[in-house]
Amino acid sequence: MEAFFEALLGGLILGLIYVAIAVGLTIIFGTLRLVNFAHGAFYAIGAYVGLVIAQHIGVGWAFVAAPIAVALFAILLDRVVLRMFYDKEPTAQLLVTFGIALVVEETLRLMFGATTQQYKMPDALSGSVTFGPITYPAYRLLFAAGVIVMLALVWLFIERTTYGLIVRAGIRDRIMVQLLGGNIRQASTIVFALGAAIAGLVGAAATPIYSIDPATGFAFLVPSFVVVVVGGLGSFWGAVLGGLLIGELQSLTNLAYAPASNVVIYLAMALVLLLRPQGLLGESEVIRQ
Repeated sequence: MEAFFEALLGGLILGLIYVAIAVGLTIIFGTLRLVNFAHGAFYAIGAYVGLVIAQHIGVGWAFVAAPIAVALFAILLDRVVLRMFYDKEPTAQLLVTFGIALVVEETLRLMFGATTQQYKMPDALSGSVTFGPITYPAYRLLFAAGVIVMLALVWLFIERTTYGLIVRAGIRDRIMVQLLGGNIRQASTIVFALGAAIAGLVGAAATPIYSIDPATGFAFLVPSFVVVVVGGLGSFWGAVLGGLLIGELQSLTNLAYAPASNVVIYLAMALVLLLRPQGLLGESEVIRQ
């Protein structure tokens, strides 16, 4: 029973990481119609920036520097490369973003080596919390609370700001937003930077929990795409629901039969696609371009 509850908590932590990455993927796809295979690279860059800053300056500054550095990188990437591919076929988008991800991975390998790395948390955050018979690391609970707060702030941005209104309208009909005078191009840049910053912050914050290597971005990217498909393309709450479900499913399967933990999420995705192709909370109609 103790192992079961620990697996539930572990699934929550893993699921929240998937949620944070998938939310970025979702808002980027919903606004830009960009299938971004480079999104995992944002997580990896944030993790390594956090690692360097934490080792030389401090953990607190790592959580500040990582999202800023990744957001700036995303803006540069958007203006120099990706903007030319927003109106291209999805195949072209997949190829260029996949190529960017490979370049980032190899660059990280040249700079930091191929071995796994991890930074140690300060003593103040390295304690444990006891829930009855279960003792759980305090930092993991703090990480979960921080991700939840961050997701709430992203939701408020989407639901309560002018840019958020343009984003939500752009998901429905980009052409109509432009005809009504909405600056969807500027909003798109902000959304792209925001999605990247979320991934970078989570990458830096999750490094004390999960060690990193240059391939870490792909390791988290693929399950996050599964989350987006399960939850529904373009749906914020679909990404939240899908991420938590996939995280718990993977963690509990790992407890029951570890070799199946990486297979069961794809079986779940196939089942959702068969029964509800638009995803659990996705819209049934085709989103207009």
